[in-house]
Amino acid sequence: MEKPWITEKWYVSNYNFHPEVKDRIKLSDIEISDCTLREGEQQPGVVFKGEEKIRIARALDELGIHQIEAGMPAVSPEEQKTITQIAKAGLRAKILAFCRARKEEIQIAKDCGVWGILCSLPSSTLLIEEKLKWSYERVVETAIELTNFAHDQGLYVVFSPFDTTRSDFQFLSRYIQSVIAQGHVDRLRLVDTRGCVSPHGIGFLIGKIRELTSLPIEIHCHDDFGLATANTLIAASTGANVLSTTMNGMGERSGNASTEEVAVGLLLLYGLDLGLKYEKFYEVSHLIQELSGVNLQPHKAVVGQNAFSFESGAGLEGFAKGNPFISETYLPEVVGQKFSVLLGKKSGKYSIQIKLKELSMTLPDEKVTSLLKEVKEQSERTKRPVSDEDFRRMVRKVTG
Repeated sequence: MEKPWITEKWYVSNYNFHPEVKDRIKLSDIEISDCTLREGEQQPGVVFKGEEKIRIARALDELGIHQIEAGMPAVSPEEQKTITQIAKAGLRAKILAFCRARKEEIQIAKDCGVWGILCSLPSSTLLIEEKLKWSYERVVETAIELTNFAHDQGLYVVFSPFDTTRSDFQFLSRYIQSVIAQGHVDRLRLVDTRGCVSPHGIGFLIGKIRELTSLPIEIHCHDDFGLATANTLIAASTGANVLSTTMNGMGERSGNASTEEVAVGLLLLYGLDLGLKYEKFYEVSHLIQELSGVNLQPHKAVVGQNAFSFESGAGLEGFAKGNPFISETYLPEVVGQKFSVLLGKKSGKYSIQIKLKELSMTLPDEKVTSLLKEVKEQSERTKRPVSDEDFRRMVRKVTG
């Protein structure tokens, strides 16, 4: 494409594709490993029933997600049963389970029939000394032992030295190299466990790890500073191969990088199509909102209720002139959304005309000004947008 930033469906910044930008990007074969079923459920107050997890897993698979972290088998017998059902559901996505540093947890995961496991041990001084109260040697030896054990069970092994972004790099490099050399690692997972790294910091870390190994690198970012999506995109552009994300950005504390934001960002801003059914994002997002009981803020990017809604008359200028890209970056159909108009204090005449057409109503042009006045006054009085029902009433009022 001569101008990949402009298509029939989107119009983004040309600076994304400037040679000085593109030449610094190291995008390779990238996959999404969605962990909504494990990390998402760790969001306070969220509990998925077994049948709900299976529904979500099927929805993610239909979306085209490459890998699904189905849960943590050691949580309960019910969780083991659910993970087993997901693993045996015939999904195209590869199914992984999360395990702590215990052989019995890896064995349970194996018995569930999953493709792979995430073997999780800390890498920061804070967690090793203050939480585990282990020596560094014990951590390294345990990681070597467990990764070998998991491999012997026929599992794909993702080694996860978590709290990676607060680790001492001298120890981290020795730790990683020792486990790779003496244990068995199919993929290395770097974790911003407390969401405390900057985009520049994560790019630097990925670059340094790339100097140590050619193994696939997975990145898992938390959103404590609202940077999880940015950090994940930077990680992808500097050498990470697998992006660990959650739908709707669910997760502990402030959540995680949003699957939908990361995937759409890669497609539109980096020109990388992951082969997903992007038009299903809105549908899957709402399924998860329904089953989790967690509703998103209306202005949430990509899947928010108002992500493609307009109230301001000035915001609708592009539609009035026949070019939606004057008003928005990409068409809502890309992610399964629809354009909509809210009527309120900031509306203009064109807003009224669109709503009249939407509701199959007509009004003489000379009455539009009076109707707009009614809309603005009610919105200012109630501090709310005007409902379709109230709008119909106003139309009847101004027409006598």
